[in-house]
Parts: sequence; structure tokens; C-alpha cells
Amino acid sequence: MTTILRLSAAASLLLLLAGCATTPASRIQQNQELFDSLPVADQARIRGGQITLGYTPDMVRIALGDPQRRLVRRSADAETAVWLYLDTVRRYERQRADIDGLLVSGPGGMRSIGGSAWVNVLQEREFVRRRVEFHNGLVTAIEEPAEAPPAP
Repeated sequence: MTTILRLSAAASLLLLLAGCATTPASRIQQNQELFDSLPVADQARIRGGQITLGYTPDMVRIALGDPQRRLVRRSADAETAVWLYLDTVRRYERQRADIDGLLVSGPGGMRSIGGSAWVNVLQEREFVRRRVEFHNGLVTAIEEPAEAPPAP
């Protein structure tokens, strides 16, 4: 592949990825009328990607974006919508792998080798970054971790 084609492919990928990520500023621009109707204190909070009790789903969506998961909790008293905002912790762990009967092709033909090798294994762990509960269309509870994210 020529250098120009590689650069073109890389630029296209970056544009695609940039289009997927939204920020509070871009979400505000898409919902400018609603944002302008809010009190100044709420505008500042939303601009900073923060929410508080009493916000509507639209206000939360502008501040945080769409949730990765939506749940409904039903109880005898009420039905509560729950939005989960998730993150993933990724880390590579070096592990020893046994290789038995691996066929390798070379100048002398095919041959079988064995033994062990060190490989990097990706460890991923998903965790809830923020949990938002709505009752009657308003935020009634917000859960956020008090500590650093868990290790994988």
C-alpha cells in the first residue's frame, strides 16, 4: 500500500471515530433551544458534564450522552428507569502458553515444534461509571464510584 493510501485510510478512520464521540458542547448545540431555556447554574453544570437531582432525561442526555444500558426496576410502589454509564478497564497480562505440535513452514519444509512461549493476554473488566435513576420523569438518585475504577 502506498504512503498516500495509508494516510488517506488513517484520516478516514480518525474522522469516523471523531464522529462517534460526542461531547457536552456538541450535544448542547444539537439541543440549543432546551439548553437556553435552563437556569444559568444548570447550564454551567451541564456544560461541565455534570448532573443533579431533579433533572429530566433530556437534560441528562445533554450532559452525559446516551447511556450504554437502560434498565427498568419495578416494585410494588413504582416503576423506576435506570440508566447505566459504563467504562472498561483494559490491561495486558503476560502469561505462559504451552505450544504442542505447532507446524512451522520454512526453507527445509514443514516441521513440528513444541515448548512454551510468553504471550500478552488482554484482560478487560467493565464497570458502572455512573448510575442514574428516574422516577416520574425526574432524576431521583445518582450513583458514582467514590474511588478509582477496579483493577481487571
